[in-house]
Amino acid sequence: MTAPRLDIRVDEAARRITLVGRIDDNAVLTAVPPQLPAGPVTIDTSGVTFINSIGMREWIRLIRLLHDRGDQITLERVADVLITQMNLIPEFRDRVRIASFHAQYLCGSCGAEAAPVVDAIAHAGELAETRAPRLPCPECGQAMELGDFPERYLMLFSRR
Repeated sequence: MTAPRLDIRVDEAARRITLVGRIDDNAVLTAVPPQLPAGPVTIDTSGVTFINSIGMREWIRLIRLLHDRGDQITLERVADVLITQMNLIPEFRDRVRIASFHAQYLCGSCGAEAAPVVDAIAHAGELAETRAPRLPCPECGQAMELGDFPERYLMLFSRR
């Protein structure tokens, strides 16, 4: 069985890049910036299902290329597999604006697990203190809590 590839969609008019699939040895993200004129760009990675070390290298190269040409980079709906990796690399803190991201949450009331989208703008104060916002459970409506160490998801937002 062949592993799913990375689907890269570039919407020049909306100045938007959407990534779906695996960011791995086969991903060539450095080909993306020439498809857009310089300026603000939004990248949606909610469809990213996997990233390995070579894929992370490609992701870093993409962000550096966009940043070095002066683009304002906004990340929306960052996949949890990507946000955890980005937290290991401090340079992302100054190069991108994260509008929202997925994180693993658990419900203490009903035991449900989910990866909801966390609005990083609405919860900026909590995130800056490395505190995950409590979000409603999609099953029972009670408050869910982050299901992992906050540092895995939130160091990019920290003022510490």
